[in-house]
Amino acid sequence: MQKSFRSELLAPAGDLEKAMIALDYGADAVFVGAKSYSLRARASNFELEQIKTLIDYAHSLNKKVYLVTNVICHTPLLRAWPNFIEQVVALKPDGFICADPFIITYLKKHYPQAEIHISTQQSICNSKAAKFFKRNGASRVVLSRELTMDELALFTKNNNKLIEVEIFIHGAVCISYSGRCMMSNNFSLRDANVGGCAHACRWKYDILDDKFTNTPSKFTMSAKDMIQITNITKLMDLEIDSFKIEGRMKSVHYIATVVNAYKKAMDAYYRNEVFDLDALKKELQQAMNRMADVAWLDGAPNEQLMLYHDKQELVSQRFAFIIEEVLENNVYKITSKNNFKKDELFEVIGPKHEHFYSSIKSIYDLTNQVYIDQVITPNRLYLIEFNDSSVPLQIKDMARIVEQDECS
Repeated sequence: MQKSFRSELLAPAGDLEKAMIALDYGADAVFVGAKSYSLRARASNFELEQIKTLIDYAHSLNKKVYLVTNVICHTPLLRAWPNFIEQVVALKPDGFICADPFIITYLKKHYPQAEIHISTQQSICNSKAAKFFKRNGASRVVLSRELTMDELALFTKNNNKLIEVEIFIHGAVCISYSGRCMMSNNFSLRDANVGGCAHACRWKYDILDDKFTNTPSKFTMSAKDMIQITNITKLMDLEIDSFKIEGRMKSVHYIATVVNAYKKAMDAYYRNEVFDLDALKKELQQAMNRMADVAWLDGAPNEQLMLYHDKQELVSQRFAFIIEEVLENNVYKITSKNNFKKDELFEVIGPKHEHFYSSIKSIYDLTNQVYIDQVITPNRLYLIEFNDSSVPLQIKDMARIVEQDECS
């Protein structure tokens, strides 16, 4: 018997392409920022007409779009807010993610029909705090990342479905309470609370003891990223309303890979089936650029959950290309994302088929109009022909380079 309760899988999107990829690869909703009042100043973010396009697309799939308006408003930001929010509300997003009490109360007063989701910046750690925001117009709270499994279980029990609950399950973890760090402001004059975080916690530092003796390696004070695929079944048992993936500045490959992996796990849970945990962990590793662990879920983190040394950084350049157009005779127009060679083996992923492996028969450079054996220029259009034609591929499918040890 299938389970009746359904949790939402909520994905990040820094631009329109990423948003549509997230929805196509299995997300139930996406959260996006406009050019103003959103805490990702370096993400591409959305013009108003792009938000409208996205909302129409999502609603055609019976999915949702939440608009991030989570800046901490210094006084100069207040003047332009009424005009901005009037235009945005007219686009009919499905909710607003807010942190500043001014924005929360303004929405409640002037647009009582708007759904208000309280941002993780409010560091909500208990059900009484959630009830406070419920009384003040919120329909959902995004809980602090700094909660253990026992605390989450107690929270959901005490909350008793009074207000919707959203938690992060994957992505970066702030060194401070989420969104409340001032290192960037102090070290680089970039205000993290209006979207300018410089990630100073990830810079490489020298450590000097009281005798000014330098340590042999560089030091960072950043936490490992969060990955909760090993705990997803326990979390779903709590009937949490929304599982959130962090990463509006991440690539389309990251979004597609992470969304697809968690979607598989969640769908298996609904069907009362056991999913292949090792396979999904391996899949998620394809999209990591830092080491990851369970963050606070097993208790307060120790040194094993920190990125104290730069050697723990992982950078993958295995995302080769994305399919832009399906042509005849097993030929596809693609956009290159990294260097790759014709004789390499590729793993092709997509939202509507299982992963499959194939090599490439030919590569045609559309810019120079010549056949080549190796792609060395990212973000250029090529025509490729696969050797294996057994799986019909589609637009937005992606290919990764398979390393030799994976083939053995």
